[in-house]
Amino acid sequence: MSIQVSITNNSGIKSSEVYWICFGLNGNPQTSSPDWSYVDVDNKGNASLKKFTKGQDCASLFKTVDELNSFKGLPEMWSGQFLFSFKKLPNVFNIVKGAQNGLGVQTPPYTPGTADADTLFVVVEFTNIGSEIFADCTIVDYFSAPVSIEVIGKSDSKTNGIMKSTSTRDSIFNAIDALGKPWSNLIMKDSNGNNIRVLGPQHGVQTTNPNLLANTIYDSYVNACWKNFKTNTLTVHCPKFGTYTGKVNANDEFVFSQTDKADVTIQKPGPGKAFDIFGCVGTLAAPNDTPLGEIAAILGAALNRTTLSTKANDTQPNCDRSSFYQVVDGVTNEYAKAVVDNYESGIYAFPFADVCSKNNPLIDITNPTNFNITLSSWS
Repeated sequence: MSIQVSITNNSGIKSSEVYWICFGLNGNPQTSSPDWSYVDVDNKGNASLKKFTKGQDCASLFKTVDELNSFKGLPEMWSGQFLFSFKKLPNVFNIVKGAQNGLGVQTPPYTPGTADADTLFVVVEFTNIGSEIFADCTIVDYFSAPVSIEVIGKSDSKTNGIMKSTSTRDSIFNAIDALGKPWSNLIMKDSNGNNIRVLGPQHGVQTTNPNLLANTIYDSYVNACWKNFKTNTLTVHCPKFGTYTGKVNANDEFVFSQTDKADVTIQKPGPGKAFDIFGCVGTLAAPNDTPLGEIAAILGAALNRTTLSTKANDTQPNCDRSSFYQVVDGVTNEYAKAVVDNYESGIYAFPFADVCSKNNPLIDITNPTNFNITLSSWS
């Protein structure tokens, strides 16, 4: 499989000031012990993987878009990432001690007070294995600038990260700013007052960062939902594992049952566990290919979208998009709403955003031939 990669810079920033690197694992971490590696391109435009070494000068590995905007033969990679940094190199991109053969990649930190809080960068994620490529333009952690991808295969093609024709980079910043505090606290600016990024709300409730959002912001809604399902029933249609019915027991555990199958139990994401909801972790962690994983993803999506009922029996997933992100008990995921309102194609605004997504945020193409990345116009 040979994939041609092309990078188009329509951002409005000069291509000589847009820096990029492509890196990832050179093997499957579930079945082998791979190395963190980066894409190196020879003078004929052919790509290969080279292993990082601890302490090496990573700044010299970045290219600018005017230096290199295409190459042939995207190598097979797991947890791959294109990192684009505007106007300057990241302050932090280091190879440090880690779990993969003793090495790890320290990518730019972006939360308040960190070394790259004022650095504007975007990422494109992918895994390129065998005859398939999986790719997306995630903005789960933050939105900073629009980037889109097109993956072309021998029989089909798909796009991701396409903003609406009426939307711009400022549209998302303006939408969050218009909400006022606490949501506007998620907007990060540089010392000159320029917009850098909007943090995903999970970073706003982490205790290791300034309390931009209260970690109790979801408590009233979660309490109302859990109280409701002590007497009413939640029916969950899992795509692979069938239908489960759930109720909350005396210990505030949500227990889901299916005839002749083991019960699935989910702990209450509260009090003070908004991070679990926004980040889809902890009480809502979703192990792959299990009933717990599918139920947690569906329940997590319903909580982020505030579609889980507080007063009646309910069936999930609820895919009525007109019901998404209505404020209930003072909350919804306003960050995800602002993103969805401004994107034409499916986009990851929270980790379970692919639950009944109109356009799946994750591109999956068999026998890919081209991987096109566009740094889109900011205005």
